[in-house]
Amino acid sequence: MASRRQFLQYALGIGAGLALPSAVWERAASAATGGQVDPVTGGPLTAMGSRLKPFVQPLPVPGAGIVVATPSAANKYAFTQRQITRQLHPALPPTPVWSYDDGSGLGGQAGSFGMAVVAQSGTPLKVSYTHDLPETYPSWIPVDTRLTPLGDEVRLMTHLHGGFVTADSDGNPATTPDGWGRGQTQHVLYTNQQPQMSARQLWFHDHGLGTTRLDVFAGLAGAYILRDAYDTGAEPNPIGIPGGAYEIPLVIQDRQFRPDGTFLYPVSAYPGEPWIGEYFGDVMLVNGKVWPYLDVEPRMYRFRVLNGCNARIMSLGIGGLPMWQIGSEGGLFDKPVPVTQLVLTPAERADVLVDFRWLAGRTLVLKNSTPVAPVSTPAPALSNVLQIRVGHKATQPGPKSVPWSLPGIKANLPSPVRTRYITLNEIAAGTAGWYLNLNGAHFAERPITETPRAGTVEDWVWVNMTPDTHPMHVHLVTFQVVGRTPFDVAAYQAAYGGEGGVPGGIDPTPFATGPMQPPTPDERGFKDTVKANPGYFTTIRAKFDLPAGIKTPQTYVHHCHIVEHEDNDMMRPFTVTV
Repeated sequence: MASRRQFLQYALGIGAGLALPSAVWERAASAATGGQVDPVTGGPLTAMGSRLKPFVQPLPVPGAGIVVATPSAANKYAFTQRQITRQLHPALPPTPVWSYDDGSGLGGQAGSFGMAVVAQSGTPLKVSYTHDLPETYPSWIPVDTRLTPLGDEVRLMTHLHGGFVTADSDGNPATTPDGWGRGQTQHVLYTNQQPQMSARQLWFHDHGLGTTRLDVFAGLAGAYILRDAYDTGAEPNPIGIPGGAYEIPLVIQDRQFRPDGTFLYPVSAYPGEPWIGEYFGDVMLVNGKVWPYLDVEPRMYRFRVLNGCNARIMSLGIGGLPMWQIGSEGGLFDKPVPVTQLVLTPAERADVLVDFRWLAGRTLVLKNSTPVAPVSTPAPALSNVLQIRVGHKATQPGPKSVPWSLPGIKANLPSPVRTRYITLNEIAAGTAGWYLNLNGAHFAERPITETPRAGTVEDWVWVNMTPDTHPMHVHLVTFQVVGRTPFDVAAYQAAYGGEGGVPGGIDPTPFATGPMQPPTPDERGFKDTVKANPGYFTTIRAKFDLPAGIKTPQTYVHHCHIVEHEDNDMMRPFTVTV
């Protein structure tokens, strides 16, 4: 087995160790986007990023560019998935975008990320998604029919990421592999009864088998904010943090454009095998607009940050300005954590407070940089994200200080009844047959090997055999990050590896090269996505509860949330037994 970077090392005549000189890492990162062509023209890629001036349009926010969805009846929402057009930068023609439409329209400064649902803890919602998109994929969305159940047919399936739901409402391809076709409607019930802290930031996005990367790239994603009696979202918020207009979602995605305004998703140069290992854009979109600006008052703000990129791992900062992280995917922490950088893999979220009181009249820029080791990514550099313009007067004063405590939870589950070992493998990198897997098995291979019993606590250990960081996501549950242990990858590979990589179920502890490292401070609370770094095995702990009243086994999936990896084939089903 050879990983992508190992493949690149061999091509460069460099030794096979993971500790490469920085210049080689840069060449490897550049090569990650090499060998790609435009699927429409068949020619080289046209880089539009350098032609688009940043910070010339305002950030879409809820009520001004992001529509807060309107119920179709009491506790019911009905969305139609359809194609619309939106101008995402003044220098671009309108862009075709796939959207969730509740019928109220996407007006104002709408971008390609234009919908949000606000739900209340304990109030279930019935939601429907009706497919009114093309029956087959248009030329600007390059489907790889090797990976899909029904060729180039558009089959949709919406997943509430972070939702505590039954398998038939989860939107996962282990339960409904064919999804829903044009004219069909997916009906789901979102319980909004999370086992831990209720209030949190979720999101919903398409999860089509073999096409998640394409359907999300085209626009099928929306925000889902869950409120409770503590975190009401009002201004002032009863727990002493900003609310109302001072609570702002920041959904960050990288994209490429063609000169005609359409999104550009490259394909590989291998004929008939268009899948690429990662998608990286040359512009940043925030809430669906290219490099926007945000006007803020000189007071404290709350930012709900989501890395919505296909593959890019980001390290976000505002020039060293202090931030306080108050929560992550599983809701609020028990106390704030000071940070100056937010390192977020795709699908990770961060809930942060930023105080602009002493910065009146200043212009700041939220920037992205390459994360430091042990996080590892081949993404090419892309720095600018969002300009922040601080005004001179606060309409409302807001909180004067960050609260010392919060009504959230420090993750602290009891000891597990079982530990499972799951390997992350990358096969034939840099070739036409390149794919990834978990446990040396393809997605649909049986038997299902992860079968936790409802109500029990288990440790899952992701053993990373590749040179990249993988954001590992488990449906249904939120989990505690226990820690990361360095180990001898080459020795473990030599002992147990085969053509499909290293199979699962094999304890890597005898190959450890040091003690387990504790979770990072920003992993204080419960999470649903975790960084599995190269050279380490990463241990998480979860209680596998099921929604109330469920007395039959339920099947979900766990996977890498680099969606190119998920589609080919770094995803496996698991079944919660009863």
